Amino acid sequence: MGKNIMNVLFSSDDKYAQHLGVAIYSLLEHNTAFNKITIYIVDNDISDINKQKLNKTADEFDNAEIIFLPFNKWKNKLHLNMKWDISISSYARLFIADMLPDDIDQVLYMDCDVIICESLENLWNTDLNNNVLGAVQDTVNDKTKEAVGLLPEDKYFNAGILLIDLKKWRKQNIGIKCLKFIEEKNGSVTHHDQGTLNGILNGKWYRLPLKYNLMTIHYIFNYRKNKKYFKDHSNFYLYDDIENAKLHPAILHYVPSFTTRPWVSNCKHPKKNLYWNIISKTPWIDAKPEKDKSKWYVKLINFRYRKLYW
Repeated sequence: MGKNIMNVLFSSDDKYAQHLGVAIYSLLEHNTAFNKITIYIVDNDISDINKQKLNKTADEFDNAEIIFLPFNKWKNKLHLNMKWDISISSYARLFIADMLPDDIDQVLYMDCDVIICESLENLWNTDLNNNVLGAVQDTVNDKTKEAVGLLPEDKYFNAGILLIDLKKWRKQNIGIKCLKFIEEKNGSVTHHDQGTLNGILNGKWYRLPLKYNLMTIHYIFNYRKNKKYFKDHSNFYLYDDIENAKLHPAILHYVPSFTTRPWVSNCKHPKKNLYWNIISKTPWIDAKPEKDKSKWYVKLINFRYRKLYW
């Protein structure tokens, strides 16, 4: 596989198609140096209108192609006991070895709630040091780790951005191991497919620089308060690493850490305007902020923690 040909995988339902469009535009706008970018979209009932808009977004760039992968045939393989408000689309990444063509050796998986801020050439060409995937370390508490078989000192990664060596993924049957892990947990895994991947790949993943998955929490909490809140016992990124990533993020990940996402009113993310700057260049130019539908006690908790830790 040529180093100047990038394969990217997203997964979306119709509700997130607009945000996927923003992510795709930001990706293509900053990666014109690639000869070809093939964007695979796991299609969890995306409407024809939104598919047309997604294709129109990619058509603005000479090096881009979108290929839709129907998710319906894979859903039945999942035996879930869903308790949290999360789209089943998130689980699609567990089936990548079967969904993607056999001749693809590497893929960059990204969640839809991201903004790409610079070229991803260095990320795409990263040496994973013989690991199945590369990811950015996340801050979680000991209970979250324990729930998927990790010790307090073990590192835990966020699965929103994954650089995956598909050869190793297939050879080690990671997808099958993940489905077995979910069944052993009776279909209910803490942090869903992310927790599953951490349970399967504990100590077997490559830590990417924080700039490649800069999450909201690092803007909401400062370094000291982040450590105090999560009480993470593993070696996290250094203070300078975090501050430099905040100044020069490569991929912003709008996870809802004590605030809403940019497309929801009252969002407190300092980089929320990036989302609206990009959407103005897409077929969703007329989009307006959604009303915050969070329950009153969630709003209160978010407010209190922002005041305590920001």
